[in-house]
Amino acid sequence: MRSINPQSALWFGALCTSFAATFIISSGEPPFVVAFYRLFFAVLFLAPIMAMQGWDQLKRIQKKHLIWCLLVGVSFGLHLVTYIASLNYTSVASAGALASLQPVFVAIGASVFLRERISLRVKIGITCAVIGGFIVGSGDVLSVTGSALLGDLLALICALMISLYFVAGRALRQHLDIIPYLVVVYGSSMIVVAALSLAFGVPLIIKTSKGLIHLLALGLISTAIGHGIFNWALKYVHASAVSLVMLASPVAETVWVYFFLGQVPAMTSIIGGVIVIIGTVLAMGDDKSQKQQPTIPANT
Repeated sequence: MRSINPQSALWFGALCTSFAATFIISSGEPPFVVAFYRLFFAVLFLAPIMAMQGWDQLKRIQKKHLIWCLLVGVSFGLHLVTYIASLNYTSVASAGALASLQPVFVAIGASVFLRERISLRVKIGITCAVIGGFIVGSGDVLSVTGSALLGDLLALICALMISLYFVAGRALRQHLDIIPYLVVVYGSSMIVVAALSLAFGVPLIIKTSKGLIHLLALGLISTAIGHGIFNWALKYVHASAVSLVMLASPVAETVWVYFFLGQVPAMTSIIGGVIVIIGTVLAMGDDKSQKQQPTIPANT
């Protein structure tokens, strides 16, 4: 699969994940239900591939790597819950704007823990993308409400969790094949979401056939394929590059929710979106596959 250009694959992954907000809103299901079933259906779609490759791959995962996979799964589960919940309190544009901080968190984490060098061009690209992200969400800043602030806080936590997910995943993917890695991470994320839903007394029941269809699409397109591509690419490119391309998703999300849900994007969303894309393309042009493989701590 290395013959596939990782950067081109990342853009396709961003396209797949960009439909997530449309699927989530259209499903009409509570946040915990959406998060659980997008993971459940993703694992369901990946299971036949895992079976064809051999379930013994899971047994060969070292204990150290397995523990880190479970921690990555916790981060991803919390990311999904906080992102989906944020859409109930704030706009898609504002949630995407605060999520745009993730490349900053990823760049810092990758530099400190993975010893990845961040070039000046990448730093400029990240700066442009973050500025663009905040311009996208500036409309909400002009009309702040209590609920919008809660949604923005959830989106910020979401950005932090996905950053941990990418930084640790970058190191783990040097040792683990993509399918067993995804099965373990998605599976552990699913358990985290189920535990949280139980704690908050939310039954994991899909109420309508419409919700089922949208959650199936969310699990296959945005999670198994979209996030699957992001995780596959982590073996070959910087974690900060993967995080940057993911920023294209919120920009595209505002387009899809306009066409499918009638949410008209503000001019700030359009201007900021263009800046995000420019910053992402600028930074990606400087990213190269890494000869030095990042490692994970030996003492877990």
